[in-house]
Amino acid sequence: MKLKKNVLAVAIGTAVAVTSLASQAEITLIKQDPQAGDPLSRLNFTVGGSIRPQFNNMTGDGDKGSYKRNGFDGGTRFRFAADYYLFDDISWISYYELGVNIPALFSWDNHYQKGANHTDRRMLYTGLKSDTWGTLTFGKQNSIYYDVVGVKTDIWDYDMLAQAPGNGINGDYDGSYRSRNMLKYKKAIGDVDLYVSYLFNDSDYNVRSGKDYNGFSYDRKGGGSIGADYHITHDLTWGTAWNYTRAKIKNSGLDESNTVNQNIIGTALSWKPDQWTFTAGGGWYQNYLVTKNSHKTADNYFAGDAWGIEYLAGYTIPVGQYAVKSIMPYFMGDRLEYINGSNYKRIDNGLGITLQLDYGFRVDYEHVFTSSTDNLGDMNLVRLRYDF
Repeated sequence: MKLKKNVLAVAIGTAVAVTSLASQAEITLIKQDPQAGDPLSRLNFTVGGSIRPQFNNMTGDGDKGSYKRNGFDGGTRFRFAADYYLFDDISWISYYELGVNIPALFSWDNHYQKGANHTDRRMLYTGLKSDTWGTLTFGKQNSIYYDVVGVKTDIWDYDMLAQAPGNGINGDYDGSYRSRNMLKYKKAIGDVDLYVSYLFNDSDYNVRSGKDYNGFSYDRKGGGSIGADYHITHDLTWGTAWNYTRAKIKNSGLDESNTVNQNIIGTALSWKPDQWTFTAGGGWYQNYLVTKNSHKTADNYFAGDAWGIEYLAGYTIPVGQYAVKSIMPYFMGDRLEYINGSNYKRIDNGLGITLQLDYGFRVDYEHVFTSSTDNLGDMNLVRLRYDF
C-alpha cells in the first residue's frame, strides 16, 4: 500500500508539473554549468515521459471479453536522466525509466490483465560517457539489436509482431530487447556507430503465461552482441546486429533441462527524405522463438529456425492550425514464419494515421488485416498519447 501511494504521488506530481509547463520535450530540472567549488553545478538532471491510454478491438471473438477492448494502459512511462561532469570530456551518466500501469495502480477492473504489476522497471543503468573514448554502461538497457535494428521499425503501435525484440521468451532476459545485467559499449567512428555488449548470468525466469508453460524456467548463462549503425546520409541509416545467448530451459514438472545456443541476426534501413518516412527490417532467429506445440518439453521448447520482416511508408503533412501540428498517414506490415519446430505463419498489413497535436498530445488510429495459421482477427486500434 505504501509503495502504491508513493508511485501514485510521483505520477500525479510529475503529470501536474509537466502539464503546467505545457512542453513537449525533456524538462531540465538542474542545468549543468560547471563552476569551481560547486559540485552541484556539474550535474544535468532531466525528466520526461509519456501517458498512453489505448483501445484494441479485434474482429471476431478472438479477444471477446478482453480488457483491451475496454481501454488499457498502452505503455505509460516516466524517465529520469542524470549527467555529471567529471573531468576533460568524461561524464558519469545514469538513466531510470519507470513504467506505470495506471489501471492496475487504481485497481480498475476489466482494464488490465489480472496479476499485472502496477509498475515496471523498464530501464535502469549507469556508466561513463566520453566524446573521445565512447560510452560504457551497465544495467538494464536497450539491447544492441534493438538500438540498431528493432528501433527503426518500432514506430507504429501494432508493431514488433515479426521482429526479434518482444517475440522471444522474454526480451528482458534473452538479450533481445531491454536486457538485464548487460555491459554495453558504443563508439562513433566517422559515419559509423559501433556497438559491442556482454550479457552476464541472470536469475531464472519462471514462465507463467498459459497452462502449457507452467513449470518451465529460463536460465540465461551468458551471451553478447555486436552491431553497427551506418549513417549513409543525414536521412538514410543502415543498421546490422547479431546477438548470441546461451541459456538453459528447465521443466521442473518433468525434471528435465536442455541447454540452447540462441542466435538472432538482423538488418534494417531507415530513410526520411523531406516529409517521407520509409523503413524496413528483417531478421533470422535460431533457437529463439517459442514453438507453437501444445505439449512442450525442454528439448522442443524453442523453434530451430524462423524469420521475420517489418516495413512502413508514411508521409507527414504539416498543418499548423486548429491545434493540429501535423498529420501522417502510413502503410505498414510484417511477416513472421517458422521454418521448423512449428507450422506457423503470420502476415499483417494495415493503414494508420497519426495526428500530432499542440502541447504534446497525439492520436493514433490503425486498422490491420491479419492472415495467420491460428486465424487471428483483424485489429482496430486507437491510442491517445501525451508526451513530455
